[in-house]
Amino acid sequence: MIFNVNINKSLSDNLKMGESTIQQMILEAQKHAIDTVKLEPNERSLKIELLIKKYINLDFMSKATTGSFWKKASEIQKEKYKAALLKQIVITIEDHLNTLATLSYKPIKSERRGKKLIYVRGLIEDPNKKKPDINLLWKLAANKNGSFLILDLEIEGISLVSSQKAEALSILRKNRGNFDTLLNKMTRDN
Repeated sequence: MIFNVNINKSLSDNLKMGESTIQQMILEAQKHAIDTVKLEPNERSLKIELLIKKYINLDFMSKATTGSFWKKASEIQKEKYKAALLKQIVITIEDHLNTLATLSYKPIKSERRGKKLIYVRGLIEDPNKKKPDINLLWKLAANKNGSFLILDLEIEGISLVSSQKAEALSILRKNRGNFDTLLNKMTRDN
């Protein structure tokens, strides 16, 4: 009976930690948007990159978006891919950063998925009701230190990891797994 109570408490704690991670990240991103509005673009990008690295599991995202081709890549190619993927994430966030400063985030529901995953559902709302609400689903898992990191984000049902994976695998398959071709395309597009 005591064991069951401890498991339920641990699950509840994990849900709260997952929710707290997302809330903290949103607050930091909003503060970042306000604090860096007058900085040079490169300086602003560097600051948002540090924020992103703090909250996402880039290793997981890199492996997940390249599938079985990841194992065939050299260590140098893996590092270059992670850097290019991070740059894509930075660009995507920077495109929406000014909007984030004027919108509000509302947590909706958190749930446990399997033994390790936490799903946090939320809504981006326009307090002035001029823009439609945006449904978000954050997928998180604890790292070795017990901190929760983001594995994926679905925006209105569209997964960032799945979208990137479809693009990366298409390029890799067309080029017989040539990671350099994928890297060239990613750096050219950025």
